[in-house]
Amino acid sequence: MASLFEAYITNLGKYNEGELVGETLKFPTTTEEVQALLKRIGVDGVRYEEFFITSFDGDVLGLYDYLTEYENLDELNHLACLLSELEQSDLEKFEAVIDSGEHTSSVADLINLAQNLDCYEFYPGVEDDETLGRIYVEDMEAIDIPDHLLP
Repeated sequence: MASLFEAYITNLGKYNEGELVGETLKFPTTTEEVQALLKRIGVDGVRYEEFFITSFDGDVLGLYDYLTEYENLDELNHLACLLSELEQSDLEKFEAVIDSGEHTSSVADLINLAQNLDCYEFYPGVEDDETLGRIYVEDMEAIDIPDHLLP
């Protein structure tokens, strides 16, 4: 499965001690890959229990504006799995909706959005209200409305 985005995972305890110890994790991933990464960066659950995300990178436009340094790795992975299953047109729709700032206050919101993209209409290339209005008019003209329902 191809990587959609990645996060640089940093050992919080070592960071607080003045040492930057971290590694990039590519999403979607597996539980085994997550556990191996945490082990490599020294998050052992005993001496060092916490991590944080230093940065995000990837191909999903605008996504990183809504992700924080303390995101849950399981939730991020679930989001990545959902996004990896989308057709390109639906991924573009997802990017357009998050660009509008709707439904983006948490990873849970982004997961919900990815699961409910059918609630949105998407017209690629439309950049202004006039063009969108013309599309709506053309769509309405294509619908056969009985005369008794017309104004």
